[in-house]
Amino acid sequence: MTTFPSLRDPAHSMTKHARALKRLVFIALLLTASCTSSPRSSNDPLIGTGSEGPSGLKVPTSHQDVIESGSAGNLDYAGLYNTFDFRATLLNSRVREALIQRQGESYQWDSSKLATERERSTQEASAETVIFLSFFTPERRNDNLADTKSIWRALLDVGGRRYEAKVKKDRRLVVELQSLFPYHTRWNSPYILTFPVSTMAIESQVVQLTITGPLGTQTVNFQPLP
Repeated sequence: MTTFPSLRDPAHSMTKHARALKRLVFIALLLTASCTSSPRSSNDPLIGTGSEGPSGLKVPTSHQDVIESGSAGNLDYAGLYNTFDFRATLLNSRVREALIQRQGESYQWDSSKLATERERSTQEASAETVIFLSFFTPERRNDNLADTKSIWRALLDVGGRRYEAKVKKDRRLVVELQSLFPYHTRWNSPYILTFPVSTMAIESQVVQLTITGPLGTQTVNFQPLP
């Protein structure tokens, strides 16, 4: 015979309190992140000399500016409890070059290696469009964008056409991802979204990314390159 916990069951009460505490912790973390991510003023001594990423990495301001120019993101809330949030970067030609330069500085690539990486990046961009996604949802079981039975879909709309992403988890270390995408945090899960359309064919247009599932739908726009 199935039994149900009594309303006075101490263990049941503790579980409810634990869940409530977990939600409060996530809300506090989000509020802290929103406060610390406000734009720097022109009087900030780090402007022009670089700023620090979430792990204290020195990120050149020029690199950070390029990444931000190609990035967009939203929050989705259910009351005071956020269901998911994300920030994403479209790897257009400008962002790709910034990433290559950043990696070249980190790993001391010579001119031959830089040329090889630029050629590889150009070939990739001519065949497909790639978006880096930094994704967060409080429930770990819902963080499954790369699963075959994922509850999420990632869609790209551009030029009157829609494309669905192939999603895979980005397995690089947090410290490496933060050096490339300074907004990414260890609280978020990194994903690579790949769409079957040439980046070169769409980067001069407004590109719309939609993340949708049972927990909500969010749409962001990436601005075209000038």
